Amino acid sequence: MPLISFSELNDNNEHNDNNEHNENNDTMIHIAIGTKAQVVKMAPVLWRLKERNIPYNLIDLGQHALIARELRAEFSLDEPGVCLAQGKDISSLPEVFFWLCRIFCKSVSSGWIKKNLFQGQSGICLVHGDTISTLLGLYLAKRAGLKVAHVEAGLRSFRWSSPFPEEVVRIIAMKFSDLLFAPNAWAYQNLVSMGYKEKSILMPANTSFETARFSFEKNRSIQTRERGYCLVTFHRFENIFSKRRIEFIVDTIERACSLMPVVFVQHPPTVRQLNKYRLLQKVLGMRNIESCAIVSHRQFMFLLEQCACVLTDGGSIQEEAYYLGKPCLLLRSHTERNEGLGENVVLSRFDKTIAGSFITGYPAFSRENKLMQPLLFTASEVIVDRLREYA
Repeated sequence: MPLISFSELNDNNEHNDNNEHNENNDTMIHIAIGTKAQVVKMAPVLWRLKERNIPYNLIDLGQHALIARELRAEFSLDEPGVCLAQGKDISSLPEVFFWLCRIFCKSVSSGWIKKNLFQGQSGICLVHGDTISTLLGLYLAKRAGLKVAHVEAGLRSFRWSSPFPEEVVRIIAMKFSDLLFAPNAWAYQNLVSMGYKEKSILMPANTSFETARFSFEKNRSIQTRERGYCLVTFHRFENIFSKRRIEFIVDTIERACSLMPVVFVQHPPTVRQLNKYRLLQKVLGMRNIESCAIVSHRQFMFLLEQCACVLTDGGSIQEEAYYLGKPCLLLRSHTERNEGLGENVVLSRFDKTIAGSFITGYPAFSRENKLMQPLLFTASEVIVDRLREYA
């Protein structure tokens, strides 16, 4: 399917909500995703659809346009039919604001949305996770009169402000979606408690398990690097826009550097905020630290598999560390995921005592590598099977 940019979409019927002659009665599986994590976690579903020769319409919402394109190449995914933004990734609040304004101004007509974004076809649209792209995909699909399936539903921190806006996005997505795919029994029970049992489906694992295994298997041929380092990466807005929290993280990195080598994977917004608070040079000047830009998923899984422990605020990395059994200090006050908690994952709560104890005693949190364990059936199989039944 050829890539159609947002600016190239046909505007002729933009204000005609009743453009019946351009629509048909065919149903289609639509997938609306826009961030790096969404591409990573929805890749298994796209693989499964292609494997079964099931047609689908992939919409790139464009939040992480550049890295999404790189990930599609890495995972051998087809290009999207429509891309709502191209060029660099959207990584700052002003860029998010203008991106959303541009899309909302363009998509004032439900008929235009259905014709140009959803190919004039009804059916069901998959959205994923808890990002602005999740909310945008939900909005566009509902405006076009489509059913919506939310993948990775049921995750909760039970605190509206932590993390914000992710907790709010999850609650909205779960309320207005027609199907909810829960990645584990805990998430499924959360959905039941919210009154969503009838539209909830329990999966055998998260889709991220399949992608992690894919990259792990690919890395078998890579030469082993020296082990024993601490892998560090953080990027969440509630952390990098808080001087108190970012200073805590820098102090924790410094503590780690005093005991072992550190590999710091940098996100552009993190670098900007470190520079703003005059902490960037302090971090880069620490003894034993090695810094690098964002790497591919395969390369990051290699770094994670080879490290001794990881410091992160990423939910997806929390899951991947759990799969690999790697000791993980989660740089957050609360988390919406239960993978690894009480096992290999320690929630820092921005407490120096907790962080210090983890740095000095991380070997006690090592667990077995779960990626070596076989699954009887996968999350992507469950999703595709249920979508076909639903259609």
